[in-house]
Amino acid sequence: MTHARNSGACCLLPAMLLSAAVSAGVAQQAAPPAQEPARAQQQAADPKLRGVPAQVATDAAASQLVPAEAAQAAPVQAADANRDPAGSGIAVAASPTAGMRGVLFRVIPPQPALLPAEAAQAQETAGSAGNAGDPAAAPPASPPRRESYLLATIHFGTPEEQGIDYASLERTLAGVETFVNEADLDEAWKPEYDGYRWLPEEQPLSRMVGKESYAKARALLPNVRPQDLDRMKPWSVLALLEARGETGSEATMDARMQRMASGAGKRVLHLETLEEQLKALDCVPAGEHSRVLDERLRASWILRIESAQAMAWYRARNLEAWLADIDRMEGLSDEAKAIEQRSRRCLLEDRNARWIGQLETLFQDGPCLVAVGAVHLVGGEGLIAALRRDGYTVEAMPL
Repeated sequence: MTHARNSGACCLLPAMLLSAAVSAGVAQQAAPPAQEPARAQQQAADPKLRGVPAQVATDAAASQLVPAEAAQAAPVQAADANRDPAGSGIAVAASPTAGMRGVLFRVIPPQPALLPAEAAQAQETAGSAGNAGDPAAAPPASPPRRESYLLATIHFGTPEEQGIDYASLERTLAGVETFVNEADLDEAWKPEYDGYRWLPEEQPLSRMVGKESYAKARALLPNVRPQDLDRMKPWSVLALLEARGETGSEATMDARMQRMASGAGKRVLHLETLEEQLKALDCVPAGEHSRVLDERLRASWILRIESAQAMAWYRARNLEAWLADIDRMEGLSDEAKAIEQRSRRCLLEDRNARWIGQLETLFQDGPCLVAVGAVHLVGGEGLIAALRRDGYTVEAMPL
């Protein structure tokens, strides 16, 4: 496993939003050999351990899953644009990004305003020319605005599941100078980062969540060594569970894009360091976050269904509907929801606020391709809404 990777949020957030930190340095153990299937068979037979079979979860979301090419032109129903994530029956204001479907967006910066001295000089030139038809009276031509791109990534799944055409992305990348992502996936792990992901030895995970929930975690993550699982902080376990047990590797969308950009000789930049990302993940104390993990493990079938729904919404290019699913926090108690509210602030809104200034500078300098977790883009505090408020044109592109 390589090192880490994302108003109320469910615990799908870490896996959906983060690209570099989740699996940092956690060793994997081999899957049970075929000649020794007893433990695996027992887990599969025990309904308390197995959750919902993957096929059932996939079937549960099948009605939402449409071909990627059809999703580009699919209209958003008014009910989706004004849906109530909390299920209270109260109409909510449409999101600034409601109606947009896509995972690749063209970004065009606003025309820069003239500085006071430039405006005065232009006015003086126009006045001295005295002839409206005189070319000297015309205002100076503004430089052409350079198009950039914003790509919404998902941190698990195959290209076929995602409906992603990497050849098309490679052509888009060829037309830009700079590639930007959340954090450097090749950054070396440092020993001082261990405190963000590991629990103290005297406070193992099995003690925090109890024997029954810990047994479910082991059953759901059979490729993580027990000695590592018992030391992992709750956020890290949740992120692995939400990503179907998949870990950061060269196969992830984020790694593919960074490798593609490096291979094409593009300038590669990052919005944050690995440590900044880890701080966002670890912002809620482990003792509190264990409450969320325990509730998720007690109803592990919800994780399966939500992961399948997330992939279906991504393939349908309907990120707003995905965010609404996250906001519902299905299956969590009020206490756990309050904890996830704080986690969301760290993972989404706070990071978006830190990134937007960097992004606007990059888009002004352009052209560039920026790839970040999908749920960062949409909603009232998403990156697309922030860019539009500052005068940027953002429109969905086919992919």
